Amino acid sequence: MVFFRGNIVRGGMGWQVTEIFNKSGILQIGSSKHSAKATARESGAKTWADLGQELAIYSFSTASSYKDTWHLFSSFAKEKFKLRDIEKVTSEQVREYLLSRLAEGIAIATFVREAAALSKLENCLNMYSSKYDRGNKYEFRSDIRQTVKDAKRLLPKPDPHRSYFFPLRVVAATSQEKHRLASHLQFEAGARIHEISLIKPAQLLGIHQDEVTGEKIGKISVRGKGGKSRDLFLKPATYFNVSAVIEAEGKFCIDKNAYGADLRQACEVVGEKYSGSHSLRWSYAQHRMDSLQSRGKTYEQALLIVSRSMGHERADITEHYLR
Repeated sequence: MVFFRGNIVRGGMGWQVTEIFNKSGILQIGSSKHSAKATARESGAKTWADLGQELAIYSFSTASSYKDTWHLFSSFAKEKFKLRDIEKVTSEQVREYLLSRLAEGIAIATFVREAAALSKLENCLNMYSSKYDRGNKYEFRSDIRQTVKDAKRLLPKPDPHRSYFFPLRVVAATSQEKHRLASHLQFEAGARIHEISLIKPAQLLGIHQDEVTGEKIGKISVRGKGGKSRDLFLKPATYFNVSAVIEAEGKFCIDKNAYGADLRQACEVVGEKYSGSHSLRWSYAQHRMDSLQSRGKTYEQALLIVSRSMGHERADITEHYLR
């Protein structure tokens, strides 16, 4: 349900999404998500859904992922519903977008991520309305929750030992800094656990430009299956954090069993079913495919890039990760 008051936000739909995002105050880099959760719980939030309704966005990576979905949704709503004003978005339009994605047969993990992004769009619009006294009230979550339930029933079930629905939540919930770094290496670059359990100074290759996306990335050389070498492409912050550990200790090293135990505990904290560290590699494959296709790559082009980045000899192996 949405109640409207005031003039429309001027400009194209893409511009409007960016304008709402920038002016709402939903991006709160430097603020403590932990403190925000504590405050929300004190106010009565009990479930992850309750917390999500109260929290902002606290990282650039999450913001980028959510905005990608918001742009896809706004384009859909413009084409199907002739929507010209993002402030007049309705729960029905959000539901129809998700149903269209459901009909496309996308991976359940991808579907759940997009649903989470659209739930956060509700936060963004409500924050914007409150900040600028627009008088609008948005409530998408009930329809989104029901649609997600339908999706989990209708979409092909993922392998029970595979991708996490919310991998970044699992990563953030790890208790040890090195384990958190290891989980970033697996989720950001699709690394196998044996490839990153020991990293030496010579493996650090510096900051480069991703030839596909044009973004700055840090490279770490690893030896994969069959002794074949490949480079992991990481966010610069992750690369520098690993470099700092190596500079201080001479190497980056984790105990695989302790790491697995930390991930298991993290899953319990965030309500995910633990399925091993390799599940972060599956999450990487799905996230990277989505990112590349949203940038205009065909399915075949994206599959080839992801296959190479994961050290796969055959594309059909990578397709197994996308189910």
